[in-house]
Amino acid sequence: MRHDYDAILGMRPHRKDGAARKFVEWVLCLILRVMFGVKVPDANCPFRLMKASLLAKYLPRIPGNYNIPNVMLTAYFARFHERITFREITFRPRQAGTNSINFRKIFKIGIQAVRDFLRFRRDMKNA
Repeated sequence: MRHDYDAILGMRPHRKDGAARKFVEWVLCLILRVMFGVKVPDANCPFRLMKASLLAKYLPRIPGNYNIPNVMLTAYFARFHERITFREITFRPRQAGTNSINFRKIFKIGIQAVRDFLRFRRDMKNA
């Protein structure tokens, strides 16, 4: 498949990391749809196989200190109709440690993400 697509992105249809993380992902996908007009099944899935040329095309648009670069890469790929596909991946429950989700922290990140998305949207219109 890597010869047929510029990026193969994972999607986790059966997440086993809790309702809170599922909700955060759902909200994130909704925001991408509203702000960028893209519908993606999993905006921040950790599995990504991308051609270096595709990454080089969009990575300069994302600040180095940006919190969720995978999300913006997915939005750019979908918005500009790059040759991408989403494939189901398996996702195991947490093996060790504790869940780091903290709604106050996630909310703050979310507010900053919306601000950043507005800036990225302006950038997309000027591209």
